[in-house]
Amino acid sequence: MFKGNWYHTTEPMPSNSEMFERGAYDAEHDELNLFYYQHYYFYRRGYDQARRQVRGHPDPRMLAGVGVVVLVALLSVGGWMLFGWLGASQAAQSPIEPIVATTQPAPATPRPTPSPSPTPEPSAEPSLQPGVQALVVNLNGAPLRVRRDPGITPELGRLNEGSEVTLREGPVEADGYLWWRIETPGISGWVAAGSLEGTPFLEPLP
Repeated sequence: MFKGNWYHTTEPMPSNSEMFERGAYDAEHDELNLFYYQHYYFYRRGYDQARRQVRGHPDPRMLAGVGVVVLVALLSVGGWMLFGWLGASQAAQSPIEPIVATTQPAPATPRPTPSPSPTPEPSAEPSLQPGVQALVVNLNGAPLRVRRDPGITPELGRLNEGSEVTLREGPVEADGYLWWRIETPGISGWVAAGSLEGTPFLEPLP
């Protein structure tokens, strides 16, 4: 059986049975550790069981705590009712502004708006399509590889930046790139239209 106030020392946390005995001991001696009662099941179980056997009624301090909670709830409800009554009183005392009828001016007679002269549409910029001349760009000194077929296929040659080519066929998607079949005086094959990041390698000439 639990005896004394050994739980006030710095010894390790007691077992479940010891916590049960501690709760029973505190109940018999009219003592309550609120922290243990809220956080340790066996302490609360021992305390409640001992209270029922010895006293036959709950801890007065627990009843006082319940009473405080009920009192706070009643005060909160009363406060809300008071604020609602004050708000209703102020609303009833607020003067109602009269509605003043205003005379609307007669609508002005619309004047005919001259139709604007048509603006010539700008000519569409050239785009990559078969038969268009294109310029090899944005290589930063690296060559543009000419492949045998669309995709990462064997190389037939390389083109330097600034080379002019004629687009013959495309575009064809392969290996993540768009490919065009180009033709130059020295070589004919497939080249990538741009990088994976979207940087174009071919720019149509006007």
